[in-house]
Parts: sequence; C-alpha cells; structure tokens
Amino acid sequence: MATTYRVRSGDTLYTIARQYGTSVDAILAANNIRNPNQIRVGDVITIPTGTATTPTTPGSGAGASNTRVFSGLRYRISTNRTQYRRGQQVRITFEKCNTSGRTIRLQYNTSQRVDFVALRRGREVWRWSDERTFATVTGTEVYRPGECKTYTATWDLRNKQGDYVALDNFSIRAYNVARSIRNQYVETTIRVVSGQQPGPGPMPPPVEECPKTNMLRDPGFEQWSDGSPAVWNSQNVFRTNQAHSGSYAAELGRSSSQQALLSQRVKAAPDRIYQVTFWARENVRSGGVSRFSLESQIYVYNSAGDLIGRIDPVFTMDNIPNNTYQRFSFTSGVLPAGTREIALRFLFRPNSNNNNTVKIDDVEIICVR
Repeated sequence: MATTYRVRSGDTLYTIARQYGTSVDAILAANNIRNPNQIRVGDVITIPTGTATTPTTPGSGAGASNTRVFSGLRYRISTNRTQYRRGQQVRITFEKCNTSGRTIRLQYNTSQRVDFVALRRGREVWRWSDERTFATVTGTEVYRPGECKTYTATWDLRNKQGDYVALDNFSIRAYNVARSIRNQYVETTIRVVSGQQPGPGPMPPPVEECPKTNMLRDPGFEQWSDGSPAVWNSQNVFRTNQAHSGSYAAELGRSSSQQALLSQRVKAAPDRIYQVTFWARENVRSGGVSRFSLESQIYVYNSAGDLIGRIDPVFTMDNIPNNTYQRFSFTSGVLPAGTREIALRFLFRPNSNNNNTVKIDDVEIICVR
C-alpha cells in the first residue's frame, strides 16, 4: 500500500517517515531519491504504508509503543516506560494521523473522542472514561492529509475497585470512539513489577525543575534585527506596532498568500506538562478575503535532536477575532520518555485568495506539573 504527501516547510524525510510509521530508506526507494536532503517544499512524494504493527516489549529501555493503520488513519500508542512498580503512574499517549491523500471526517455521538483501557489476561481492569462525564452533543473531527492529533491519559495502576493491580503483564489499549469505527484500537504491553527499580538497567535521570515562569526569550517580540524577530526563527513574518502590550507584535503573512512560520526551542523534561498561552488577532484588510488556518504546534525532541512527539491544535479564521486581541491557551499533555527540548511553532496556512494576516503577541510557556 502507498499514499502521497506534499512536502511542507520544515519537513525532512525523517520527520515524514516518523509521521507515517515508515522508514527513510523505504521513502527513498519508493521515490528513487538519491540525496535525502534534496526535497523541496511542494514536492509530491510516495509514502509506502501498510497495516503491520510494530510493538515494543516489556524490558526495553524506552517506553512501550505500537502502531497500526486502519483505512487511512494511523494509530500510535506509547507509554513513558515499559515496567512500573506500584505507586508510579502510566503516562499514555495516543496519536491519530491521516496517512491518506484525502480529507477524513470522523463523526462522534458525544464530546468524547478517545478511550483508554487496561486489561489483564483479556479481562478489563481499568477504563479511562469510567472516571469522566461527556456532553451529549454530536461532533466532527476533520483530518487533512498528513494531519495528526494527540491525546494523553494517566493510569495510577489501580483497578476499578481502587486497589493496586497484581504484579503481571497488562495490555494498554487506545480506542478511537468515532461512529462506525469505535471498536478499532491499538494496543501495547507493560509490566507491573516489585522492588525499588522498575526493570533492568540504570534508573532514569531525575526530572528537571518545573519552571513556573515564562521559558521563552523575548515573548513580546520587542527585539528585531533586519526586519525579523531577533531571537525567534521566522519565515514570512514582519513587525507591527499594533501590539497587545509593549511596542511591537509579530504579524504572520508579510505575503498573505504564502505560508508563515514563527518558532522557538526551549529545554523540557519527560513526564512534565507544559502550558502555552498567547494573544492573537486577525488583521482584516480593506476588501480582504479571510481564508486561512493557524496551527500552534509543540514539537518534542530527544537529546539526539530526533522528533519524538507532536501536539498541534488548529485555529481557523472563525476562531480568531477581527482586529482585536484574544487570549488562547492549550497544554502539551504528559511529554514522553526521552524529552529534552520542545519547539513552539506558529504556522500560518493561507488558502486560495486569502488577503488577511494574523498578529501574535505575549507568548508564554510554563511548566504546570
């Protein structure tokens, strides 16, 4: 099986391969590419995909994970470890990605989008949704080609009666609860063990301090050099004096018909949750047409600089008010094992005939726990 993908700004063959659950070598072979560094924005490449699973097993150094593909949707489940002792928490991450070349729309009966279950020898011992209530309103999730959404949950290793579970292997499942496919899931395995150390090998490094102050440099875009924000990476971004506070803000879309990117990396730690807050407004030009989306993304990297996670809520022109600033906020979820840095990225995506731009100011990242 195969699908096609149009290369976007910031893509590498490595990040594309991770997104689709394949390898760089497989993409090179499928497209007869000799130099993996010579892909360009706008190139359409073939992505070999399949329905094979790639699980890890208890006892490996990283967290447990598994990937499956169902009708153009790639599911990936991962945990922060493979072995746990009582008193520790299982951090579960579930990612849904559209690996097809078409837009996928999923219909839901309530506000619930996913569910997580733990089983021992086929018997359910814990279910995430049992502890929550959901609004009885129908909803739709739209996935453009290549788009991903990430969900997280935490299990404290207690069963439905509130007691710690036995020392044994447990299957961890993640379900997409959309209509007609609510029984599809991806599964991995963890082990609950006794003793002070949850498995062979050295204990993981201590979690770094959780800063409650803003981790970003120049969060208000007051420093500029040669027309670009001095300490942020940027493309198609220019300075505006229509700020939420201070003297300046960053305006995405110097050319309103072209994609714009604004990003900055900061140190981060596994098992932490980070909150992003920013102020945004749409700049409505006289006679302008408003057709765009704004993705506020968190990319998660390990010590080798490899991309190991991604969170990317999308805001449309209907979400962002005209000519007045509004505060937006979202959290990263629990970051996976191996996290060393996160990159906050604002990606402005104009559609055809768009004339308007988006202004960003007073951006903040803090650790919440």
